[in-house]
Amino acid sequence: MTLSNRRLALFCALAAAAATLASFAVAPRGVSAAYAGGDTVSIHQMGGDIDVANAPQGAELATMGGAIHVGSASFVHAKTMGGDISIDHASGAVDASTMGGKVTIRQVAGSVHASTMAGDVTAHLTGDSASERDVKLSSMSGTITLTVPKNYGMDVRIKLTYTKNSPQNFRIIQHLGLAERESPDWDTHFGSPRKYVLAEGRVGDGKNHVTIDTINGDVVLKQE
Repeated sequence: MTLSNRRLALFCALAAAAATLASFAVAPRGVSAAYAGGDTVSIHQMGGDIDVANAPQGAELATMGGAIHVGSASFVHAKTMGGDISIDHASGAVDASTMGGKVTIRQVAGSVHASTMAGDVTAHLTGDSASERDVKLSSMSGTITLTVPKNYGMDVRIKLTYTKNSPQNFRIIQHLGLAERESPDWDTHFGSPRKYVLAEGRVGDGKNHVTIDTINGDVVLKQE
């Protein structure tokens, strides 16, 4: 084999190896795991679903595209560029964000920060309300539902935005005595003309801050 042919063969082999490595780097890969103890579960991947059944020391999860599910954890930080996020139970704080998909937090005993660019957000606070635990929920397009214990004191700020090209029948559903008002004029500073429905007030001692912000979706706030 001549030197030029050897160089050509080496180049082809290197190119094939690079292509193989690239395919491993970007191909979606689902991860399913359960941890009995030890360190915080930390999973960061280029794509694919993540499913963690149990994370007693907490979970730090991120995927460039895919759904994230956590069964039980002490705390959860979860981020996906596209996909649903669902958390069955968290005894501590939850911070969850997706660029497109639903966020569902079925039971959480700590503070909550959840956001999506498109999709519904549902959060259910449980447990003792003696300690402070703030809540911030937002969606660029979707319904937000928050359920809190009856003894959960909160200072509430809700903003529901609806655009002129939407059905315009979105509501804030609450029976907590919050003061509500609606802007009389269309705001034209942010592209599509829009109006705002605002609700605010204190419930109980008001020690926890609750902020809810959505566009073209209902807001449901209830106690149980």
